[in-house]
Amino acid sequence: MSLHERPEWNTSFPFSPSRLRSGQRFAPNIGGLSDPDCGRINAQDIPEGRAQEDPDQGPAALLPTPANIRSVEKLTLNPAVRAGRPAAHQSGLRLLPMEAFVWGSRSLPPQPRTRPDHTLIWVTDGRMQVDFPRRHHVMRLGDLRLIPAGTAFAALPGTDARGHVALIPAHLARLACPPFPDKALAAHIGQHGPQLLATLHDLAAEARAPESDTITCLMNLLSLRLGQLDPQRRIRQTRIAQQPDRPLVERFLTLAAQSLGSCDLVAEMAQQLNTTTAALDRSCVAARGRRAIELVHELRLERAVDLLRNSDQRPDRIASELGYTSHAHFTRAFVAATGRVPEVFRAQSR
Repeated sequence: MSLHERPEWNTSFPFSPSRLRSGQRFAPNIGGLSDPDCGRINAQDIPEGRAQEDPDQGPAALLPTPANIRSVEKLTLNPAVRAGRPAAHQSGLRLLPMEAFVWGSRSLPPQPRTRPDHTLIWVTDGRMQVDFPRRHHVMRLGDLRLIPAGTAFAALPGTDARGHVALIPAHLARLACPPFPDKALAAHIGQHGPQLLATLHDLAAEARAPESDTITCLMNLLSLRLGQLDPQRRIRQTRIAQQPDRPLVERFLTLAAQSLGSCDLVAEMAQQLNTTTAALDRSCVAARGRRAIELVHELRLERAVDLLRNSDQRPDRIASELGYTSHAHFTRAFVAATGRVPEVFRAQSR
């Protein structure tokens, strides 16, 4: 007897798409006994293929397999998943319990989809499955992940999952100073948990009756909190701080040369340049090896040397023109730099 002549396979091959789609039962006869536990199989019960979890991340309990596909819903999915209602797109900032947040397609497991807002996920207990088109992650206790707006991802909480999810509109994130992270962030919360939670609660409360100034301040604070959790961001900021702002130094030297006789303080010149004294000092040291006030002293001495050599102005008039408080002050500074008083320097240079 050929395979196609078996009486129980008269209508169609038991695994044919027609029988799978129709949901017909099949009970193979093994050793004369039918399997009473063999259930109905439907096409929608068959999961789409996906990469298995990294072995280093632990057992892939959240990933369905042929052996447990019929029970995976009971074991791992929350009621929100069974109801098929992922977190909808809404305007405004929202703070949700993590166990109520599901995102992705309606398939099982959910497939990545994009959101127009930034998604901040923080696990305080249990596990959360977060999938990207070519990467799959399991978040555990203390893990935090920021997913920028427009990123395709899927999120599936375990039954034991607890935590917080903040959905942050992109237009609010653009208000933050320092700038809100524009790249994905994966970090461990560490000792920053209480501060971050307080900031999120304040943002959620303020979003009910928003005041623009308060929201902006809280977004600034949230951006700072996230910056504390991003070691790469701190490294980038350190590198930027170490690089001299040469255009700023050149503008400062030009301004100082124009106002040598006005006795302007460095702080006043920094304010005119829209920076701070500390930032100006850092740039001057990085670019010229001298603090800002030391560069001003050098400019005064260079101008004094030029006037002593090429003019007949008295030293006391030069001192007044260059912003020294007195002739004696000018003389002390000139002697410290050249080893000679101004009158002797003029006589010798001529």
